[in-house]
Amino acid sequence: MSRRPREKRLEQRLRPLGATLPKRLIRWLLIAALTLTLVFLGATAAYSAYKNYRRRPPDQIHLAWLQNPATTMTVVWRTYRDDTPSLVEYRLKGATDWQQAVGSHLPSGTDGVLHDVTIEDLTPNTTYEYRVKGDYWSVWSDVATLRTAPLPNTKSFDVIYLADTGLVGRKDGLATGTQQIVDEIAKLNPLVVLAGGDYAYYDKDRRYKPLDRAIDTWFNQMMPIAHQSVMMPTFGNHEALLGENFTLWSQRFATPTGFDDNRNYSFDVGNAHFISIFAIYEQQGLSKATLKWIEDDIQAAKASGKDWVIPFMHVSAFAEGASHPSNLALRAQLGPLFERTGVKLVLSSHDQAYERTYPLVDVPKSMTPTSTSKTCYTQNDGVTWIKTSPGGKKSNKSEAFSIFKNPTPPAWTAYRNNTMHVFTQLHVEPAGENQGEVQVKTFGVRGDGSPPVVIDSFKYATGTCSS
Repeated sequence: MSRRPREKRLEQRLRPLGATLPKRLIRWLLIAALTLTLVFLGATAAYSAYKNYRRRPPDQIHLAWLQNPATTMTVVWRTYRDDTPSLVEYRLKGATDWQQAVGSHLPSGTDGVLHDVTIEDLTPNTTYEYRVKGDYWSVWSDVATLRTAPLPNTKSFDVIYLADTGLVGRKDGLATGTQQIVDEIAKLNPLVVLAGGDYAYYDKDRRYKPLDRAIDTWFNQMMPIAHQSVMMPTFGNHEALLGENFTLWSQRFATPTGFDDNRNYSFDVGNAHFISIFAIYEQQGLSKATLKWIEDDIQAAKASGKDWVIPFMHVSAFAEGASHPSNLALRAQLGPLFERTGVKLVLSSHDQAYERTYPLVDVPKSMTPTSTSKTCYTQNDGVTWIKTSPGGKKSNKSEAFSIFKNPTPPAWTAYRNNTMHVFTQLHVEPAGENQGEVQVKTFGVRGDGSPPVVIDSFKYATGTCSS
């Protein structure tokens, strides 16, 4: 079949032109065409990446209690545009219609903008769904859940204490358990997480500069826990000393009004009263003003009918590890104070090994156990001191877990373990028809994905251990 005349004429005209074009020019035209194609493809990819970048979802989402834990919830998160409104949408779990709560931007050094919204008039002991506003009109976080605290004498709840986490992926290889600790606590989904300090270890881990970016990284690392469980902090020596900055850390956490620029504060959940104590020094004790505030706070909690007062802090008064031994000044101050005010359980960390005392009286003198049981104590017993560490990162000093100074534990030690990363769970049962209890379990993980194991457990009861 012959070609049409017009096509034949066009071919005849172009043949001489092609014959006369220099080979160098033809090569240049091919290179130019290829270059333009690559530029176009690169620009398309860059624009697509830019669209994805500017539509990044909100991050660093964490829950807190500034006001009544039974009827309010504070949500904090980060976006990148300074014109993004501080807006939370929430609803009862299973409902369809959203309600809205509006807040404000918080001053901070984050790359972007920190938002703070307090939702009010919630129902106690109730699960809600929520989402937070991201940059641009259609961007929201994934829908998550939050839970309000129970009223006294109504429902049980769980609390988890962890500390000494470090950041995942440290170049020195010491953060061997951090990711698994986060994963296991997220699975347990407690109502409250007490963060015990020493979070990013910026003095030894400078992958994220400046400090604010290391803080950003830590909050994103903790988001699987903190977007569903309320996270209430205390601060360690690393947040306040060692090249870090207390203000930069504290402005990221929402905490109730307390003492000394909120370095110390307290809050209630059901029948329990929790006190965050700013203890950061290895040998130095607390100021007289701080001790008075702590005692006044405990007495007020007891007067209001709280069964359990649970202080938590970073530095430990009882620690037999060589990395960070006992702060004896803290022991001498808090031992008599806690005994006379009826405290039964104290949580601390700092030294990278787990230790738990028997219930003790006459601290710091004779340090006499009121019971040698390893499983159950009552309100008539003394104070049990727990050191829960590390929560993921081993000691820089030993490049391992803290080494016990003596192979034989002190007489006041009920249990100790320096072979695993740990976190401690408190299950608080209200009295109701039975006796009230705080059931304590400490979990150990190896960081290799093997299941966590309970390495220590005991309880305090408002009644008797035989009940």
